[in-house]
Amino acid sequence: MALVRRRRERCLDDNHQVAEIAQAGAGSATLSFTQKMIAGASARGIAQTVLHPIDVMRTRLQAKGITSALTLETFLKGVVPQIVLALPAGAVQFVAFEFCKEKLRDLMPGENLQAARDLVAGAGGALAASVVRVPQEVLKQRIQADIYPNIMTALPTLFRQDGPMGLYTGYTATISRDVPWNALSFLFHAQFKRLFARFQGRTPNNDENLALASFSGSVAAVIMTPVDVVKTRLMTQKAGETVYKGILGTFSKIIVEEGAGALFKGLVPRILFLAPLAGITLSVYEAITRIMLKKNGAQVAYGVSVPRARRASSPSGPDQRAIDEPAPLPNPGMNSPAKILAMKAMNMA
Repeated sequence: MALVRRRRERCLDDNHQVAEIAQAGAGSATLSFTQKMIAGASARGIAQTVLHPIDVMRTRLQAKGITSALTLETFLKGVVPQIVLALPAGAVQFVAFEFCKEKLRDLMPGENLQAARDLVAGAGGALAASVVRVPQEVLKQRIQADIYPNIMTALPTLFRQDGPMGLYTGYTATISRDVPWNALSFLFHAQFKRLFARFQGRTPNNDENLALASFSGSVAAVIMTPVDVVKTRLMTQKAGETVYKGILGTFSKIIVEEGAGALFKGLVPRILFLAPLAGITLSVYEAITRIMLKKNGAQVAYGVSVPRARRASSPSGPDQRAIDEPAPLPNPGMNSPAKILAMKAMNMA
């Protein structure tokens, strides 16, 4: 009995050491460049794939002269460019977002400038992602609007008639919509989380975070709907057509010919698309980064080389700042206590 008791006490002591080391390591863990890309690509890819049918309906309501036949084939229009290009778009967006946040802490220090940093970082991420997002929008929306039957027809036809720059038709209108919407969504989400923590005395759980992010996206969506309608009209013109020219010209033409109410066409499906898009994207991204940070924390604690945080911060979100120096590596023996604890921690993680 005494032997069993001693073994049990030793086991509890080991587990206590594991917990202490893992907690210490988590405080100095941060995401690598590759991890940020994986998290961003996964978040955007999952969100846009799940919500693609709603996106089809939004495009067909906003485009001129398109009927919305409710068939399975209709809801799958443009799904290939949607999925294929959502991955690199998400990767670029969140890497740029995290980069902007890190740099802005030096350029705009202070808690009173937190909202401004959130706004600018969100805009920076969206602007960087526009290099991929605009071709994605041009291809998928023209397929969704029945201009091309599929990507195999759309891409060579577009290149032949408009050249490579045809992929960037409506670029100004797109960034005029995407940059403010993303900036506002990130800003609203960050502010809502702070308000939640202030009133509830804790951070939101996964379901609550999803709801907060979705509400943030819906508010931003309503604000930016007129620009989205203009962008859709510019992008869904056939190659070589110039029915609509420029943002202001398109605004004026829509108001004169169809009335101001036409600028809010597709508002309901847009909210139904962008509210869960923001919710899924932001909550999935934060969930993935929490898992990665927890794993990185265990690795730091047991001597695995991962980036080290420049200053202490909470491991609960993707806000840590990193330097390129690896954490110092101990050199435990094969059967040393440190090695044994390391193996236990990796299994627990």
